[in-house]
Amino acid sequence: MSNYVKDNPKYVPVPTSWEEDGFTVSRSTAWSAPGCHEGCGILCYVKDGKLVKTEGDPLHPFNQGKTCPRCLLVPEVVNHPSRPQSPMKREVAERGNPDAWVPISWDEAYDLWESEFKRLQAQYGTGTVQGFQGTGRNIMWENQRLVYSMGSPHVVSYISGISCWMPRMVAHVITVGQYTQVDCSQVFIDRYDNPEWRAPEYCVIWGNDCTKSSSDGFFGAWMVEIMQRGTKLIVVDPRLTWFAARAEVWLQIRPASDSAVTTAFLKTIIEEDLYDHDFVDKWCYGFDEMVEELDKYDVDELCEKAWIKPEKLRKAARLYAAGNNSAIQLGLSLDMQSNGVTSVHALCACMAITNNLDVPGGNIYVPDPGGVSTFGWGWEFLTETQQKELIGYYEYPMIGMGMRLDQPDLMLFQAEADEPTPYSAAYFIGTNPLTAMSCSDLDRVYRVMQKLEFCVMMDYIMTPTAQALGDLFVPIACWPEKYSIRSWYANISVTTPAKGLVPNGDCRSDQEIIIEIGHRFNDAVFPWHDANGKADVAGMFDAMLEPAPITYAELCEMRWWYDAGIEYKKYEKGLFRMDGKPGFPTPTGRIELYSTVAESIGSPPLPYYAEPFTSPYATPELYEKYPVVGITGTRNIYFFHSEHRHIDKCREIQKWPQFEINPKLAKELGIEHMDWCWIENDTGRCRQRANVTNMIDPRCINMNAAWWFPEIDPHEDPMYGCWDINPNLLIEPGHQGVTGFGADFKALLVKIYKCEPGERDFAPTCPVNGDGPVDSVIPGVAGRNPEYLAKQ
Repeated sequence: MSNYVKDNPKYVPVPTSWEEDGFTVSRSTAWSAPGCHEGCGILCYVKDGKLVKTEGDPLHPFNQGKTCPRCLLVPEVVNHPSRPQSPMKREVAERGNPDAWVPISWDEAYDLWESEFKRLQAQYGTGTVQGFQGTGRNIMWENQRLVYSMGSPHVVSYISGISCWMPRMVAHVITVGQYTQVDCSQVFIDRYDNPEWRAPEYCVIWGNDCTKSSSDGFFGAWMVEIMQRGTKLIVVDPRLTWFAARAEVWLQIRPASDSAVTTAFLKTIIEEDLYDHDFVDKWCYGFDEMVEELDKYDVDELCEKAWIKPEKLRKAARLYAAGNNSAIQLGLSLDMQSNGVTSVHALCACMAITNNLDVPGGNIYVPDPGGVSTFGWGWEFLTETQQKELIGYYEYPMIGMGMRLDQPDLMLFQAEADEPTPYSAAYFIGTNPLTAMSCSDLDRVYRVMQKLEFCVMMDYIMTPTAQALGDLFVPIACWPEKYSIRSWYANISVTTPAKGLVPNGDCRSDQEIIIEIGHRFNDAVFPWHDANGKADVAGMFDAMLEPAPITYAELCEMRWWYDAGIEYKKYEKGLFRMDGKPGFPTPTGRIELYSTVAESIGSPPLPYYAEPFTSPYATPELYEKYPVVGITGTRNIYFFHSEHRHIDKCREIQKWPQFEINPKLAKELGIEHMDWCWIENDTGRCRQRANVTNMIDPRCINMNAAWWFPEIDPHEDPMYGCWDINPNLLIEPGHQGVTGFGADFKALLVKIYKCEPGERDFAPTCPVNGDGPVDSVIPGVAGRNPEYLAKQ
């Protein structure tokens, strides 16, 4: 076998495990569960069968020994006494009763899962099954294949507008052909020593605090490392982040005004003739049409709408365009607004016309390594009719260009309207949607989910969603207890069990569970079994790796593999196109400033400016009633979505959900630091504690998301106190962008007022059982806005 790692003279084989000071130490990679986006190299220390500590692996080229508090606290997760020890079924009809769970064997669990799903499919059709999945990037392809094996296309999230990564991804596809990232040398095994690489002169960090989020295969520490190598920053963010405090220019924009800012940024580069004429003439399509569209806008007016000074924006655009290779780091904030796709379209145009694409220190393409693709694995096993059952297939053709996820707003409305519901069976892999941001408008989604007749929960702890909705619970292994692989942006990495570790109870890996249940529905889709009829996880991994020149056994030996095909300026060498001709991976072979793909499916082909559905300018009357712009979705380095709330050391740092509020606004409202307050709009209200800080503009607040309280007795509240504390109560579905992607999580118009004394005592607010709608069983403390309820 020949590949980049083994043929590279700088590659040195590393031991996979060894003995050290009484510990057995093993190398692994941190993929869920517990989950995040990254896959850092980790050293696991085991003694007497127990995981004692974890550290970053200094020899892993990805993170080079660096890691976050969550990885350091993995032993607390693995060893936590609350982890279920065996599969459990709900023995009584009443959902949410913590005493209803009884232990069963794995064979019983598989039999129950199979029989109930097949019973419901016989009654309603194969498409009645839904597959919900959390962030675990290493189980995406297996999860999709599992749902397809059941004859259903419904890979589901109820996050309005699929507002996580997908808007950024599809915007890249329709303009530059593939997703890009800042070039921090991450595509090279020898990293900063690679002779072709150089640090960006300027990097624009747009809408993210990447040391805390480290999202979508971009490790936040890389940004710090390129700063140490000379990169200067331009930061676009409503909040004073660590990076904003160190930027040459900080644009403190109005939340969700990004399409105004990106349009002004792009227009400035063109008006001041800061673009690369030769590159535009040779490699860009639709430049004149884009200039004509931009002529509709005035930079000063756009800046006024975005609450920034025009001279600061022009300075930022000049620095970026004049930089000796510059890059733009795109954050989740661009996804969490209805105009996210067009905003990213404009930023891709900025990268292109300044010749900062596919060059050292610019935005580089990060394709699937070795052709090993994550998305849609097994899609071909669905019939054409089944594929067209994907929700949004006809209404939003761009849906099929992404991860083939159902459009959640349309799915919610369909499930609400139909009696009986078209969806009767669901499984949930590592996801807690009733608590997390993946549930836009908790009340409505909860009502729809309660209509499901059989729900299977796969997780490593009992969550509010599992307790409230579950009929069958199967315990999954944490990453130090299992085998897993992940193909992610130029490299493939492997997770293997820590040597000597005794797994928790009778838990099993997601992969093993998926193979075992999948083959019961379609053995042609899940054929991997050993001589004893047990799940052959290694065989499935070899099938996944088939396009790449590496086997699973070799990957376990090497720990990580880097794609040999990574080069700069691939468009000049014919490395993008199937015909081998020079050009970009687009229909025209050029970067499509005017997108022919978007035009062909009836979507806007050019970047444009538009307001969110609600804003000070789009809905001024509503702004008078709710005069504060609310943000949510900001990451915390100690928690990941709704995970880690049961870990004591994380909760010692932050015990309660908080919202950031400027001292000026707090004083106007009579709010002091750590006061419990209600945050309300026309959709609902939630309560959090006030974190009075200068990090946020006085006209805005920033709310925590995905909170629950594992310490609450589920006999008192099976939702573990999550019902009235999360801002998903404030998000009205149906305000997705024109492409079906993006929704205004960053543009919530709200008002804030202090809780009354009796409301400050944190008490259960949501019994989950009752005959009436959800609103009738929630005490008044949770509250729903009558005007909003009347609209439904």
